[in-house]
Amino acid sequence: MIEIEVERLDGIPVARPRGDIDAANASTVREQLAACLDVDTDKLVVDLGETRYVDSAGIDMLFRLGERLRQRRATLLLVIPGDSQLQRLATIVALPSALPVCETVAQALGGCVRESGA
Repeated sequence: MIEIEVERLDGIPVARPRGDIDAANASTVREQLAACLDVDTDKLVVDLGETRYVDSAGIDMLFRLGERLRQRRATLLLVIPGDSQLQRLATIVALPSALPVCETVAQALGGCVRESGA
């Protein structure tokens, strides 16, 4: 079972999966991430800084979660540090073309502030 730590920063849930995301746990991770949102939450930051591996099921889960949030007028923002091995994977599968990807939580939260002020 993967552990997901969740805290609210500036009212925005920041979820930190601690472990690999793969076919064995992708649906559970999706459910746990979706549970971070309440009716008033319009953004979710997922910090993948401590995630070493995401397989195709995990990538698909992120794309689908992003779409699910878009349908309810919310935004999924991913944090993938520049030195993470997930950066290369994100580029290969064009993750940044579908979801906002930042290198730090502070950048993600900064983007959230700008979006909410628009």
